Amino acid sequence: MVDYFKRKKQIQELMGAKDVDAMLIAGAENYYYITGDYRRQARMLFYRDADPTLIVFQPEVEQVRAHTWVNDVRGWSSATELMQHFFTAMKAHDLRKATVGFDTHTAPGFEVFRFRKLNPDITMVENDDIMSELRMVKSADEIARMKKTAHVAELGMVAAADALIAGATENDVAAEAEYAMRKAGSERLGFLTFVNSGERSLGLHGFVSRRVISGGDPVIVDLHPVADLYASDMARTFVCSQSAGGIAAQAVSTEFIKLAAAYDEAQQGVIDAVKPGWKVKQVTQFMAESINKTEFGKYVVPGYIHGVGLEAEEYPHPSHYPQHGEITLRPNMTVSIGHAVLAVPGLGGYRREDVVRITDHGCEVLTRGDGLPAIL
Repeated sequence: MVDYFKRKKQIQELMGAKDVDAMLIAGAENYYYITGDYRRQARMLFYRDADPTLIVFQPEVEQVRAHTWVNDVRGWSSATELMQHFFTAMKAHDLRKATVGFDTHTAPGFEVFRFRKLNPDITMVENDDIMSELRMVKSADEIARMKKTAHVAELGMVAAADALIAGATENDVAAEAEYAMRKAGSERLGFLTFVNSGERSLGLHGFVSRRVISGGDPVIVDLHPVADLYASDMARTFVCSQSAGGIAAQAVSTEFIKLAAAYDEAQQGVIDAVKPGWKVKQVTQFMAESINKTEFGKYVVPGYIHGVGLEAEEYPHPSHYPQHGEITLRPNMTVSIGHAVLAVPGLGGYRREDVVRITDHGCEVLTRGDGLPAIL
């Protein structure tokens, strides 16, 4: 059972240490972490020295009061009324020239811009510098939920692999994966599904297209289900079967097998070696050094780790924030290992990604993918 009052105190203590007067909570994930109520479009002013103010759509007021510990819940029926509540609360707590945090990582850019424009005298900081300090280390309940979501991702990956036959489209494969995950309990996707086939496997990121997949095509599948509000992030690379009976082993080029082996060995090396006390940057350094020993070293793209939790990609996230490389891994942090694509023009791209929990002495792989070979 989460002690939300203890969590509130921890957040306020961090705000005090960082000289933050208040936070405007706009992201659904931070709102849930603070209140235990998942709701989109709720807005919260969380104060360093007082209980928070919640502003929600008027018909939702009683629901919010029933499902949260917050007493000051204000309803709006028009955009004008919403802004009136907001500015009344800002004035009452003397925040017009204060240091205020904002969910810049999850909030739409237009909201950040509007907030900045309407509050020119405020010093704006990022809420993630406070919230993620707590969110990075997971409770036993959070880890149990993430294990459930990891299994959902595994079922989606099995469905994707089964759908990979010549003549299928990327959309066909994604549809089977997403349907399987929904049936297994996924409420939504934490990020777009990737099905990158053929030359599209070279892309740094991905999406789903109507491209028809041919036999022998490399196909990167990256899945991001959210179940029980917690996310997972699992990627595998396959070679498309010529038919439902499977592709003949000789149809997979020797060079592509070597590419897969270089990536798999590097990722497994990290999984075997990582432990509390490592810096986040050591994961990328380890994988890069391993791949650099092969003929594919010049294709290394740094970025082999990021956090996973309420979001499929969250802190630590050194690809977005280089300073996160200095964060020390601690027990019960949950991170993905893999992530970056190893893309070789003329050959194809390869990616393998798993979510792990840092333990007292090493790590536990949550997305095991038992029975799923790296290459079909």
